[in-house]
Parts: sequence; structure tokens; C-alpha cells
Amino acid sequence: AKEIAEKHNIDPLLVRVLMNRGISGDVAVDGYLNGDYHWFHRPEKMKDMEKACVVLTEKIAAKSPIRIIGDYDIDGVCATAILCKGLRGLGGNVDTQIPHRIKDGYGMNINMIEKAAAEGINTILTCDNGIAAKDAVVRAKELGLSVIITDHHEVPFTEEGGVRKFLLPPADAVVDPKREDCNYPFPHICGAFVAYKLVELLYKTMEKEALWQEYIDEMIQIAAFATVGDIMELKDENRILVQEGLKRMRTTRCVGLKALLCVLGLQNAEIT
Repeated sequence: AKEIAEKHNIDPLLVRVLMNRGISGDVAVDGYLNGDYHWFHRPEKMKDMEKACVVLTEKIAAKSPIRIIGDYDIDGVCATAILCKGLRGLGGNVDTQIPHRIKDGYGMNINMIEKAAAEGINTILTCDNGIAAKDAVVRAKELGLSVIITDHHEVPFTEEGGVRKFLLPPADAVVDPKREDCNYPFPHICGAFVAYKLVELLYKTMEKEALWQEYIDEMIQIAAFATVGDIMELKDENRILVQEGLKRMRTTRCVGLKALLCVLGLQNAEIT
């Protein structure tokens, strides 16, 4: 503890606290104390993330109509905002649909798919839902739509003889860190953070990294807001995300966050 304290110029007592929390080793301690968005795990590590970017790159280039289907809770709304702003920034022909809590219930359903097809939508992109929407995805494929699922919920499964069989929807890409075959280092992230990572990799895939820098501050704020609202564990990259988001909220240019701060009388206060 003394050696680590001297190396990082911190109190030995703080080192003991970190070690009690399972934070040990130079890299882990440095990340916990000084981590910023450069410490986020790479989106490429998430199963089907690159596949989703290939599909979206083609759709954006072709100006194909893309509909984002989110959710009515804080995470779903924030994830929808991230995807919508991100894809439009790349020239995507994008609109959004938030299911009605009473009329539609949770998540994407067959009625939404048929309505989208009738309105000429070419591609469905979900966020914070879709991993359990197998029937809706099947209907979408019958109607010739492309479907990309981004979610963070547990994958449905059946169990026979003590063996689980996971039931992934037959989409063109299924991005969910809870997938059994996904090797993402920290799967306990919210839907908005999954959306953030998809947009980040999409800008890289389309060689628009410089443009991404214009969006990253607002995207981090929205993803951090959703992380707290969806009650994610403040560990690993979640902790860094929220820390980074709070710093940026103090001088936010995000219209929605500015309105919320104004309503709460916090527009001139330090966000901590």
C-alpha cells in the first residue's frame, strides 16, 4: 500500500480503501483515480458491433429510411437521442419512434414493424429493447426490412435438461453485451452506453473521427445521465462515464439537459 501510495502520490489509507474494493495494480488504480473517456472499452469488442456498422454505413450511403425504435424510460429516450443525433450527423435519413407505454407496451412489436414497412422504412434500429422481440424481427424480415438490435437486457432462453438454449432474434446484427458469445469486458452498461459505442465505431468506420469529436461531449453527458437513471453499477467504465458526464454537464450545450437544470434551479450551480 505504501509503495502504491508513493507512486500515485495519494494517501496510503486511500490505497487500502481501493484494495478493499478490489482495485489493485498500477493500471487499475490509475484508471480509478485518473480515468477519462480514453479508458472506455473498445466498441469492437462487442459481438456484432462491426457487423452493425457495415449495414448502417451502406444504408446511410444509400439514403435508405432508417427508423430508430427506443423505449419510454430514461435509458431508452437517451439511447434514441444518441442514435438519432449520431446518424443524422453522418447524413443518415433517420426518424424515431418511442413506444406508447399504454398502447404499445414495452419494446418493438409486430404492429410497429408493419406500420414502418407501410411508411416506406427500409431499416429498423432498436435501442434499449429488441433482444426479446423475436416475433417482430421475424415479421420485419418477411417484409424485407433490415434489422439491427442494440440492447443491454438478458437474452431470453429455454432450458432442457439443465442446459440453456439462448434465443437470439434473427436480425442482421444483434448487439448486446449480455450475449453468451460476447466477450465484452464489462457487460453491465445501459442501453444508451451501447448506443454511444455503436455511434463511436460508426464514425470510425466511415472515417469521420474528427466529426465525432464535435459530438463526443454531448454524447457522454447523455449516456452518463442514462447510466444513473437506469441504476447501473458505478464500477469500471460506468464510473468513468458518469464522472466525465458530470464534468461536462456544468457547461452543457445540450438543450434538454439545460432545460432540466433550469427547472431545478441548477443552471448556475456546480454539478457534482
